[in-house]
Amino acid sequence: MSAADLHTLTGAYAVDALDGPEREGFERHLAVCAPCREEVRELTATAARLGLAASAAPPPGMREKVLRRVAAVRQEPPRARPPAGSPGGA
Repeated sequence: MSAADLHTLTGAYAVDALDGPEREGFERHLAVCAPCREEVRELTATAARLGLAASAAPPPGMREKVLRRVAAVRQEPPRARPPAGSPGGA
């Protein structure tokens, strides 16, 4: 995993969503990356606040309704990016 990839793991780390080897690699990165430590601190605090937020029970039958509607919606294929250097490309 590249250093750039490690910087994208702050959110997953903050909510304890990394597996053993990935977590260990990211923790080594945290030891030397102050911006990632700060972002993890902020995201962890935000996740804790969201966990304390008030919630409302969904109406009866909502799960079944959502699952029924999702099954009827066609998934769109991934959008291909134009090659670099072409019109519309990076």
